[in-house]
Amino acid sequence: MSTAEAVSIETLRTLLAENVMLKTDPAAIGEDTPLFGSEGIGLDSLDALQIIIAVEKRYGITIGDATTARDALQSLGVLRDWITRRLAPAA
Repeated sequence: MSTAEAVSIETLRTLLAENVMLKTDPAAIGEDTPLFGSEGIGLDSLDALQIIIAVEKRYGITIGDATTARDALQSLGVLRDWITRRLAPAA
């Protein structure tokens, strides 16, 4: 499985649906939809922790601190790009 296949928006939607209590239909969450805040889908800090744990388990990537988590969990597109960069072989 290539990195692009491993980290798709659909895969991340499924990860969200399986790990947090969504108040939104996962299919309605777009690539650029904010995950947190009133303009987003309304996730909270507990949801962030659940997502971090799920990403670490699925992809073997550690999200080590709150700043990294805040940067990576802005939207599904940002999270996909963040994971893809960490899975890419070092050049």
